[in-house]
Amino acid sequence: MICIYAAIIFSALNYYLIRKDKSNYSMKPESGGEWCAFSLEIIVAGIAIFYAPAVSLLPFVIYDSTRSRNYIAGVLSVIAFVNSFLEYGPYKTMYIILISALAVFLSINSERLAILSRDYRRIRDDSVEKNTKLRSQNMELLNARDTEIYNAQLSERNRIAREIHDNVGHTLSRAILQMGALLAIHREEPVHSELEEVRITLDDAMNNIRSSVHDLHDDSIDVKQNVIQMAAPLNDKFKVHMDLDIGDNTPRPIKYALIGITKECISNIMKHSASSDVDIRINEHPSMYQLIIHDYNEDSESGAVKSAEKRDTDIGMGLENIRSRVESVKGKLNITKDNGFKVFVTIPK
Repeated sequence: MICIYAAIIFSALNYYLIRKDKSNYSMKPESGGEWCAFSLEIIVAGIAIFYAPAVSLLPFVIYDSTRSRNYIAGVLSVIAFVNSFLEYGPYKTMYIILISALAVFLSINSERLAILSRDYRRIRDDSVEKNTKLRSQNMELLNARDTEIYNAQLSERNRIAREIHDNVGHTLSRAILQMGALLAIHREEPVHSELEEVRITLDDAMNNIRSSVHDLHDDSIDVKQNVIQMAAPLNDKFKVHMDLDIGDNTPRPIKYALIGITKECISNIMKHSASSDVDIRINEHPSMYQLIIHDYNEDSESGAVKSAEKRDTDIGMGLENIRSRVESVKGKLNITKDNGFKVFVTIPK
C-alpha cells in the first residue's frame, strides 16, 4: 500500500514538474521543475534497486523517464528489474516488465500526440496569420484601385473644367463685353430692351458655366448615376427594381464601397442567376447607410448560392472582396438565401 501511494504521489509530481509544451525531447532539463523531476526519477529507480517492493514504482518511472529521456533512470530501472528477478522469481518480475513495456508504449504515443497537437496549433496560428495578412493586402489592393480610379476621374474632370473655362468661358466673357458695348451704343427702344434680354441670358449662361466648372473640380462621386450605369445590362435579362436615396455629401470611401459592392453583386447576378427579378436599394438613414441587393432566385442550388458557399470556404473571391470592402468602412455584412440570394450591408455614419 505504501508503494501504491508513493506511485500516485510520484506520478502527480512528475505530471506537474515536466513541461507539457516542450519544443524538443532530450536529456537536457530546461527548468528547475524538470531538474526536480529528473532527479526524482533517478532517486526512485535507485530505491527500487535496494528495496525490492519498490519495483512496483518502476512502470511510472519508465513512463516519465521515456518522456524526459532520462537514460540514467532507465539504466537503474533495468538493474532494479534484475534484482527483482533474483528476489521474486520470473513470474512477478515479468508482470512488472509487461506493465513497464505498456508504460513505454503509452509514453511514446503521448509524446507523439503532444508533438502533433503542437504542430497543429502552429499550423493553425500560421494559417490565421496568413489569412489576416492576405485580407489586409486584399484591402490595400482595393483601396489602391479605388484611389487609381479616383485620380483618373479627377484628372479627366480637371481637364474638362480647364477646357470649358478656357474656351467656352472666355467666349462668353467676350460676348458679354460686346453686349455691354452694344447696350451703350444702342439706347433706343425696342433695340435696347432686346439687347438687355440677350445680356441677361448670357449672364445666366456664364453663371451656369461657373457652377459646372466648380462641380467638375469638386471630388464628388455620383453614386446614383454609377449604379444606374452598372445595372443597365441587367435590364436585358431581369426586371430591375431600384430605390436609390443617398446624398451627395456622403464620404468618398463609403461611396466607393457602395459602388464596389454593387458592382460585385451585379457581376455575380449576371454570371449565375436564373431569376427574373432583382432589387437594388441604397438608402441613407440618420445613423447609417444601407445597401440591399436581392436576387429572387427560387433555385437553392443556383449559381449565386453556390458562389456564396464558395465564399464560406474562402474560394469565392467576389464575395470575399465584398467582405473586405464592408470591413474597410467598418460596416456589417449579412448574406441570406431565403427566397433567393440577398446581400444586406449596413455602414455606420
